[in-house]
Amino acid sequence: MPRFHQRAAFQPKANVPMATESRDRLALELRMAGESLIARPSIDAYNMLSKMLAALNRAGMHGGLLDPGTNILNSICDRYEQSSCITVEPEEAEQLRQALANIDAGLHRVPLQRLTRAVAEVEAFFTLVEPFINDK
Repeated sequence: MPRFHQRAAFQPKANVPMATESRDRLALELRMAGESLIARPSIDAYNMLSKMLAALNRAGMHGGLLDPGTNILNSICDRYEQSSCITVEPEEAEQLRQALANIDAGLHRVPLQRLTRAVAEVEAFFTLVEPFINDK
C-alpha cells in the first residue's frame, strides 16, 4: 500500500477538547468559588479555590494564566498565618476577579480527560494531607 493511503493510527490517549457546556459549567464554578471567597472569606472557600487552581495547573493550564490568582491566594494565606483570620482586601478582590476572568478565557485549552484526572489527583492529595494539617 502506498504511503499516502495508510490509515491514521488510533490514539487512545488523544486529548479530548472541552465541550462548551463543560467549559461554561467549570467557568461558573470557578467564578462562584472566587466570589464566595470574596463575599464570605473562610478556610473552606479558600481551600476550594486553591484546589481548583491546583487542578488546572496539574491539567496543564499555562502558568502565566494561573500565577496572578496563585499570588493573590498566597498573600491571603500569608496574612492568615499572621492573624489567624482569612480576609480579602478590596484591591485583592478586584485582582482576583480579573485573574479568574483571565483563567476563564483559557479554559477551552484544557483537555477534559486531563482535567478530570487532575481533579481526582488533587482531591486524593488533599485527603491524604488534610489529617496532618488538622493536627497542628
